Amino acid sequence: MIPALTVYHLLLLVPAPALAAFMVLGLAPVFLHRRLVMLIALAGGTAPLLAMTGMMGLCLTGQCRGVAPIFTLQVGTAIVDLALLLDPLSMITGMTVTLIGACVLIYSIDYMAGAKTADLRRFFALMNLFLAAMLAMVLAGDSIVYFLGWEMMGLCSFFLIAYNVFSDPAVAAGRKAFIMSRIADALLLGGLLLLFIAAGSVRIDALIAAGLALPEGQRTVIALLLLGGALGKSAQLPFHTWLPSAMAGPTPVSALLHSATMVAAGAYLMARFAPLLAASPDVMLVMAVGGALTAAFGSMTAIFQSDVKRLLAFSSISQIGFMLLALGVGAPAAAMAHFVTHALFKSLLFLAAGDIAHSAGDDTSIAAMKGAASRRPLAFAAFTIGAASLSGLPLVTAGWWSKEEVLDAVLGSGGAGRALWVLALLTAVMTAIYAFRPVLIALKPGPVDAHPHTPGLATRIPLVLLGFGSLTGGLLVGPVIRLLGGVHPEMPAYSVVVAALAPLTGLAISWQLSRSPQLADWLAARRLLRQGLQIDVLYQAWFVQPFQRLVDRLSGVHGTTPDPFGAAPVTMMLWLKRQLIDRFRSDGFDSGWMALAGTATPLWAVARRSQSGRARDAVMALAGGTAGLLLLGWMTA
Repeated sequence: MIPALTVYHLLLLVPAPALAAFMVLGLAPVFLHRRLVMLIALAGGTAPLLAMTGMMGLCLTGQCRGVAPIFTLQVGTAIVDLALLLDPLSMITGMTVTLIGACVLIYSIDYMAGAKTADLRRFFALMNLFLAAMLAMVLAGDSIVYFLGWEMMGLCSFFLIAYNVFSDPAVAAGRKAFIMSRIADALLLGGLLLLFIAAGSVRIDALIAAGLALPEGQRTVIALLLLGGALGKSAQLPFHTWLPSAMAGPTPVSALLHSATMVAAGAYLMARFAPLLAASPDVMLVMAVGGALTAAFGSMTAIFQSDVKRLLAFSSISQIGFMLLALGVGAPAAAMAHFVTHALFKSLLFLAAGDIAHSAGDDTSIAAMKGAASRRPLAFAAFTIGAASLSGLPLVTAGWWSKEEVLDAVLGSGGAGRALWVLALLTAVMTAIYAFRPVLIALKPGPVDAHPHTPGLATRIPLVLLGFGSLTGGLLVGPVIRLLGGVHPEMPAYSVVVAALAPLTGLAISWQLSRSPQLADWLAARRLLRQGLQIDVLYQAWFVQPFQRLVDRLSGVHGTTPDPFGAAPVTMMLWLKRQLIDRFRSDGFDSGWMALAGTATPLWAVARRSQSGRARDAVMALAGGTAGLLLLGWMTA
């Protein structure tokens, strides 16, 4: 059943342009000139911002809570009710995603100008599909649309990270991100299915209500599953290892995926299901402690990085840890306020770093930033503004206001809140240390521009817009918190003073590091810390290699035969299967069936010859098919 249209069905116009751009760029069997490719990509990337701005206007007129039903099907007592949802949370998140998506796609016009037309088309098709998937997840009013958007983001991330198919590290990084995302997806799917069984509906509001009515034990299990999905998607401990590797993708991919979109999807998931999580205090404590530890770990590891994109990757891990910390202490409004400002300054940092690296021959090392202040003054100024906002320099940056809200919420939470607040303050000091390292290095004399040309408008416009937002975005923090129903706790004056001193202390330490060659050499020698304590190596030793050995033993490879008497029960069963079943498995029916299946490949090769790629052949086939359908209709009439 398809419901009647309402004003909220205009929500369909938000992801639709990006999806349409993907279908044209990725699926249309026609040649497109590279300028047309860029025009279609630009329209698909910017139109969602215009549509979402209209929905924000609807919110500001007091109509910010409504559902747009899409399709309803009842099977027994279960109801499949697909819908889009407009509420303060989806409006704020949707506006942030569309703004960052538009800026990144505009920037990509210049950044990808040297790519071949086919690669350009593939890149923009995937970027638009990713944007459409993220918007579908943000605006979803049911678990099916939500999970489809969540899954599509993971698939697109694989193709975008592995965009350079001739680079083995890029392909390996894409595969790694895909596998880690699948772990998160399985956990999330388990939680959503348990909620569906309890609710008999896929609507998110019904799922939350049904979860709150469950016994405490079941509610805790579901909350843990949802938290596991969020940790994997947002690259939090212990699932964080895929994000630094993902920097193998192009810079616009890093800016889009790792600022306001995929890595922040876990924080959005926790904010969406915040009422259900609030009913599980133990899970909230786990989330708060895990967020604080991840924030500290990410900041500490970022200090020792020698590559600016990996530094920003660990920074994203750390800042999303701040969001989960706020969510864990029961302050989702503060978490989403930091989500907004983080999207502004982190995407600015990625885009500015990409332009600076382009002027250095695409070298993304921090050492290659020497001389960037003179080579790329606009990009350097933008990076400096982003670093200041990331550090939370008092009063003058957006990051200060949102981070202050998080720190106040943590300090006012009581219990373990004071210990977590101290850890968060130390993290703020470390954040300023690593954020200003590239800035201070860029001030030193360096080589001349490897690409001596002035960046185009497509590069300058996003840098100016995001730089302005990174400075003035603090004005949005209060309205965002109020719109989401949060309140600013009254805190003692010392907490504000200490929080203001934290980034200034980090800046002073970073200045000292830049002046001392001995300290710089000491940082460079800390390989273990630069590799994030080599947790990937531990995973390989603790999980991957034992699993491989188990598989080898069970399968009897390398000339070994499982011993049915001294082996585990699983090994015995496999041995019995080979002895009693495999010997009699081959028969005439199976052989005939396999032979029939074997003809599929040559038949497909013959059928493939009909796809010549010539327009006149396609038109003739279309005309012939139409004539055949008309003839069939005439005969049946």
